[in-house]
Amino acid sequence: MDEKKLKYIIEALFDKPIDNGDLLVDREKEIEHLNKIAYFQPMGIFGVCGETGVGKTTTLNFINSENAKRFYVLITEKDSKEVIIGDFLYKLSNLALGLKKKEINKVANEAKEFILTEMSQSTSYGAGLSVSASFSYGKSTVSKKRFNIYTVKDYLDELLSLLVKVYGKILVIIDELDKEKKEEVLNILDSLKSVLFKENIVTFVSLPFSIYREYSNDRMRWNESGNLENIFRDMIFLDPLTVDDIKKMILKRIKEYPDYFEMDALDEIAAFSDGNPRDALWIAQQIAIINSDKDKISKEVVKESIREIMAKGLEKTWSFTEIQKTILQELINNPLDKSELVKRLEKKIKRQTVYTYVKRMIDDGVLTENNGVLRVSTKIKYYIESL
Repeated sequence: MDEKKLKYIIEALFDKPIDNGDLLVDREKEIEHLNKIAYFQPMGIFGVCGETGVGKTTTLNFINSENAKRFYVLITEKDSKEVIIGDFLYKLSNLALGLKKKEINKVANEAKEFILTEMSQSTSYGAGLSVSASFSYGKSTVSKKRFNIYTVKDYLDELLSLLVKVYGKILVIIDELDKEKKEEVLNILDSLKSVLFKENIVTFVSLPFSIYREYSNDRMRWNESGNLENIFRDMIFLDPLTVDDIKKMILKRIKEYPDYFEMDALDEIAAFSDGNPRDALWIAQQIAIINSDKDKISKEVVKESIREIMAKGLEKTWSFTEIQKTILQELINNPLDKSELVKRLEKKIKRQTVYTYVKRMIDDGVLTENNGVLRVSTKIKYYIESL
């Protein structure tokens, strides 16, 4: 293939959040709903949930409101709850300084300086005797960022109040919290609730799917309030994309060479992705690199390439127990809900054991669950076929 063409295709298939509406696929309804929340809600914390790679950051990029000032905060420092909250203050202060408002600059500068000067480095020395009585001496340097959480929250409170005073209403968008453990995310937001849950502050947070599942269960309880309802006013869940959506997404990105992937090749890529845009882009890019000598990619080439990629990637790191194999045999060509799976396996495996293994296999990406129906991940099907 022509080098220039291949370079264009590889770059176009690179997975990164988008802010170009022309490349957006099947998120218009969710974005419209979120923008209504941004415009009409007077205050509150709202969640954007979904599996990793489903497009939460892209969706957050399109949240805006003409009656509010928008602040997008990307969390990058994640050593602990205190560090994450400190990082939030530091990033928000930087954004505030960019506004060049004298009354805001003073507090933003103070907050930023506080975070920078609070960083500390501790050096510890240790000495000891080993079991063989040989003396050992060691020195280790441990870098830790420590922040007085109460001072951080005071600065946040003051800065947010000033921003509301100047702009009337603000949107605070916090991204990358979905990569943290559920308990840690809830602890962070529970701690920040007192400063964020105020009139004219509307906050959107990217969240892991596990929190959405728990929130939905809380909401369904009759006449009873759950813990998550004390933090979140509402959540929106981003469903996996359909096969047609995945195909459309790829074609939009490689619009200069729409015939590069044959249509049934795109079907195969979409099936592999299980509706996850990140997985679809990753495997499409890998296929293009592996087959750089080809001007066109067929279904057969896609299937052969995926088998090769999966075999190489998993053969040394993946093995199944006998119980896992039994579950896979039952589901590989026949999706079932959990109760039906348990019923079919009741003579072979204890009920609770099936539930335990199914949960673990979902967490590991071996199985997927959609509307209560269990399926073997297409990636795993390819791996099994390659054995």
